[in-house]
Amino acid sequence: MRKRRLWAIGVLGVLAAAGSGCEGDLNSSSGLGGGPERIVIPPGVAGTVAEYAHLAGAGEMAVRGYGVVVGLGKTGSSEVPPALRKYITEQMLKNRVGSATAGAGALTPARMLADEDTAVVLVRGRIPPAVPPGTRFDLYVEALPGTQTVSLDGGVLMTTELHPALDNSMATLGKAKTWGRGRGALFVNPFLAQAKPARRSELRRAMIPDGGRVTRDRQIRLELRRSDYHIASLIQRRVNHRFGKGGLKVAQAKGPALIELKVPAAYRGDYRHFLELVTHVYVPGGPEAQERHARQLTEAVELPTARHEDISLAWEAMGRQVLPILQPLYASANPAAAFYSVRAGLRLGDAAAVGPMIHVATQAKGTFQVPAIQELGRARGLAQCLGTLKRLLSEDNALLRVTAYEALVAHGPTSAVQREDVSGQFVLDVVRAEGDYAVYATRTGRPKIVLFGRDIPVRRPLFYCPPDELVTINAFRADRDIRVYRKIPRSGQMSETFTVQPTAEEMIRTLGKLPTPGRDGRPEGLGLTYSQVVGVLYGLCKQGHVPAKFVLQRPPEVRRIYSLTPGMGRPDAPEEGGE
Repeated sequence: MRKRRLWAIGVLGVLAAAGSGCEGDLNSSSGLGGGPERIVIPPGVAGTVAEYAHLAGAGEMAVRGYGVVVGLGKTGSSEVPPALRKYITEQMLKNRVGSATAGAGALTPARMLADEDTAVVLVRGRIPPAVPPGTRFDLYVEALPGTQTVSLDGGVLMTTELHPALDNSMATLGKAKTWGRGRGALFVNPFLAQAKPARRSELRRAMIPDGGRVTRDRQIRLELRRSDYHIASLIQRRVNHRFGKGGLKVAQAKGPALIELKVPAAYRGDYRHFLELVTHVYVPGGPEAQERHARQLTEAVELPTARHEDISLAWEAMGRQVLPILQPLYASANPAAAFYSVRAGLRLGDAAAVGPMIHVATQAKGTFQVPAIQELGRARGLAQCLGTLKRLLSEDNALLRVTAYEALVAHGPTSAVQREDVSGQFVLDVVRAEGDYAVYATRTGRPKIVLFGRDIPVRRPLFYCPPDELVTINAFRADRDIRVYRKIPRSGQMSETFTVQPTAEEMIRTLGKLPTPGRDGRPEGLGLTYSQVVGVLYGLCKQGHVPAKFVLQRPPEVRRIYSLTPGMGRPDAPEEGGE
């Protein structure tokens, strides 16, 4: 065992020097080697671009702005600091809100800000790297501290300009470039309606899924850790050889310390993956050195201390020529070595990797079951993957069902999912699935309500009315249709009453469709926001009127947005309702 540990330490030390060949020894130029205090570089990183350079501009850009939320009824407030009031007024006029030329009449910015139907809010978000203008991202909204705004539920953010979050001064905000714009209906955690009074202050915070829109391009660069024309040129050649299809210059050296990157069209929808691969491109030597390094990684991946993610990305960055080296690992007794080698193989298009990945995805309680299902979603156009994902839709485990659904729809339209757009507010997906009923609602990305199982019933008799009396749903006999109506926020009056068939699908349509006139001249729906529809649905599930397990997607960005700590991940792990 001691000999194996010593061998592992030796591998860590020599991998960076492997395969120097005709390209020359790069260690002397990397700034990481030489001398008695040589830094040991772990496998998967040794000899790759990450050893010689780091990405600049590849992190998420924190942006912020101040905007106006409308549609709050009487839960907003009129308090606005003078300097901020001036800024907000200028922004409203710039966007032709309250402008006489726009036909607003007496509805001036001053009158709007003085109304309890509105609230001035702080808006934050993070613009992803390498995305083109028009890309959507989530926003996080918070009522101003010290104001009497009670709740943002039901509100809609008017167009707001978003600037780099440099500091909190109004002077800086007014002069900063606009990198994005935000608007849209707010999403408030539906659990808060049932929460203890101490948590009601959280109603002053909300999200806007996909509410931000990027307005500028962001440049991404590789900055060498140590200036060197030779290494910069070599990295440029390696990256262009791997990703520059059709003569496209993905990497362009601008000097001894700077290389500009362009995201190829094939990776525009997966820019993070592209950046990961670029940093794992192996730099030293030629084809023989690449093969030698790939074989060394097959030994390193079996070690207890192996950095499996880096090793798998390094294989993937080398390309399909490594497949014969990876295939024997697909059947490894080491679960991590097997999964990460199969992952690299599947991403490189190896048909032999499909079966092993399906095996991992269908192994109950396996450590890599969820990521394996996600990988099946990335493997486009493979019938075996689609069949497996459809079967997993009927699993008892809610996390597996949701993961399988998201993986399946990533392949494109499917007969297993009936999709409907509800007045442009959200997507309603009905999933053909056996087993217990389940309801899944997203709160990041495009708003979606997903019903697992057709014709999920709404049990009668029933009477449902939440504490804020937003809607009333009743059916006093089991053989009667359901009657639904809502309270109008500003007036407090009640809407027209709708008669609804006793299914969750029909209930969602009625609640979410905008009250625009239909063919018969009557309004088509009650016009609740997506957040309000989800809140009602959660309440009906909790009280047993809808016999389904309710699953709400966890918002992984919330903590990072408010703390402004950097990060890259966006796992879509669902959570069940609770306080």
